[in-house]
Amino acid sequence: MNEYLAAVSQIARLPTLKKLIFISERVAGMKFFKTILLLITIVLLYQSCQRELFFDGISTGKLSKDIAGNCLPVKVNGMYNIDSAFTDKNFIEVQVEVSYPGTYDISSDTINGYYFHQTGKVERGTSIIRLPATGRPIAEGSDCFIVRYGASTCDLCIKAAGPKPAQYNLTGAPNACNNVFADGSYITGKALTASNILRVQADVTTPGSYAITAATTNGFSFSGSGVFTATGLQDVYLKGSGTPVKAELSTVIVNGNSSACNTGITVLSDTAGKAIFSFEGSPNDCINFTINGSYYAGIVTTTSNTITMSVNVSKPGSYLINTNTANGLTFSDAGSFATTGQHTVILTAKGTPSHAESTAFVPNTGTVSCNFYLNVAPLPAPAVFTLSGAPDACAPVTINGFYILSKPLDAANTVMIQANVSTAGSYIISTNAVNGMSFTASGVFAGTGLQNVILRGSGMPGVTGTFVLKPQYNGSACDFSITVQ
Repeated sequence: MNEYLAAVSQIARLPTLKKLIFISERVAGMKFFKTILLLITIVLLYQSCQRELFFDGISTGKLSKDIAGNCLPVKVNGMYNIDSAFTDKNFIEVQVEVSYPGTYDISSDTINGYYFHQTGKVERGTSIIRLPATGRPIAEGSDCFIVRYGASTCDLCIKAAGPKPAQYNLTGAPNACNNVFADGSYITGKALTASNILRVQADVTTPGSYAITAATTNGFSFSGSGVFTATGLQDVYLKGSGTPVKAELSTVIVNGNSSACNTGITVLSDTAGKAIFSFEGSPNDCINFTINGSYYAGIVTTTSNTITMSVNVSKPGSYLINTNTANGLTFSDAGSFATTGQHTVILTAKGTPSHAESTAFVPNTGTVSCNFYLNVAPLPAPAVFTLSGAPDACAPVTINGFYILSKPLDAANTVMIQANVSTAGSYIISTNAVNGMSFTASGVFAGTGLQNVILRGSGMPGVTGTFVLKPQYNGSACDFSITVQ
């Protein structure tokens, strides 16, 4: 029998024709025909074994799964966090039942920004195949994949978690916070609004998620959460809530993931009752007042359009001053007087003068008042100018104010750009509306040359990110970017 196996091994390495000749020579003189049949059978069996051993062609088989179609058994390895890159520890293992050996290509569909895939060779029988992960999760949630091996499929689900916690320190910790700023007013008995923002600074060493709180023992607090996408110094804007209880310098303890710092916010007392006061010059023409800003027919007023007036206070308390509405304009101011005697109030204009004239206004005090006249000038012819930096980025440009998600823009949200004026005159400059925000400016250039223009913001940001706005005037346009936190 050993002689037969040696002969078969030699035959298997020969071409088909030579195999026949070889067999004929070997069996020459043999006495029994059954010996020839035995050799041929052994050769065919040997060749079949050789094909199976060396994986000729594409394998066939199926994925192991339960009655519901879920991959079984299955192993899910590694952590799956939003925006976190995968390593060699991120993989799944599935089981295949191979009926014919050969090459394989097993993969899942792409869900939520990532998938699993592997190729190779497999023997007949049951095997465990490891599929490495590629990509990275985009959002939190349960990601259910379909794994395919030929015509066979099975299902598996993986839970994608939120970003890994960031590593950072609050600047100034563990002592007084550095680069901290409290926006808004803090008055006893007055609930905090969207204007009450506490800005703190973090020094980030590893990007990721954060949740920062700032607590007081005086009825109000701040909080904010998000994702640091880069390392280095990052500003964080915390939104206020609650109602201050007492007038004091409230200590605010700011807490991050592993560090804390402190700052202080002054809470003022809400003076009870209404003030009693009169304008100088009452009941005749107002005296000792100053008109600030320029007033032109058709040009909307800004925060620079004010009236500064003197009042005599006989009883301290809160006040609300409004004038009559005339020629499209009204003036108002609110606050409180802490003492008696002479005080100054500043009434801010609102509206757009409809035509050029001298218009009378009467500030209301609840008692006897005075009156003053405001001259509105006619609108000059349109100016001729170009925006500095056009058609590229506005230059120079200065962006003022905080831009916070869901916080309406106010008087602090301005952008200063520059115009190169060749002919003096009136102007109206506006931007496109992006993410709920837009900016406008109107006025009169009294001279030529380089002139600063203050664009005033309006609207409320709907999402966070960086947005490009384009102020334009008669075909001249430049652009600037606003980052919403």
